[in-house]
Amino acid sequence: MDKATQVAATRAALHGNALERLTVGTRALFSLLRDPNDTEQVLILGIVAGRSSFPLFLTRFLLTGDGASLLRDRPAIDSKHVDFAWLRSLPAGTLGREYIDFVDREKIDPDFFQAPPNLPEVPTYISQRMRQTHDLWHVVTGYHTDVAGELALQAFSYGQTDMPPPFLVSLFGALKFGVEDRRIFGMTLDGFRRGKKAQFLPSVRWEDRWTRSLTDVRREFDIEEPRVVAVALERRLDAA
Repeated sequence: MDKATQVAATRAALHGNALERLTVGTRALFSLLRDPNDTEQVLILGIVAGRSSFPLFLTRFLLTGDGASLLRDRPAIDSKHVDFAWLRSLPAGTLGREYIDFVDREKIDPDFFQAPPNLPEVPTYISQRMRQTHDLWHVVTGYHTDVAGELALQAFSYGQTDMPPPFLVSLFGALKFGVEDRRIFGMTLDGFRRGKKAQFLPSVRWEDRWTRSLTDVRREFDIEEPRVVAVALERRLDAA
């Protein structure tokens, strides 16, 4: 999505009438079923479907963990704020090393996930934070970037946030791809269970834990091992 299209879609999601919001929200949902890594569509769907649930999420964010200090300090996970070369020098098994290895392996550009346009200040930062920590959630949950892993992480995110967008993506994605591997249904449900079981991750200041072992970080936040693993669909969702 080019910048002009993104701005127009965001404006319609924020200020459009009911039909306009439904139109851009539906387009965003179908785009996400093709590629749940499309963070621009996550943002638009979040605005449309999460209007009523965001205040509760924001309250939880502020009252849990480091949420209040994150909003005050506005840390970012990009090349301007994180020394990625230093992360590569950390011992294997640490959170920082596992994260940068994941980023390198998947050829991810951390600078891509910047603040979205046309939103108020607080939702802008929280949206940026959620986008920039998405790959960290991959690391701490152990979910890969294939079809099953992305859908399970969306279900995990719904268990964490109670926000409609990850629920819609995980539900319709499981219905679409579960016919090819029925274990996707179980893996998606297990992702939701794990998300509910774990402590609230959106307000975690991951930057304070780069040198901690990944095992210790998972233990700190009650992130259990997955019970169901689907392996038949190894392609990425954006190739589906």
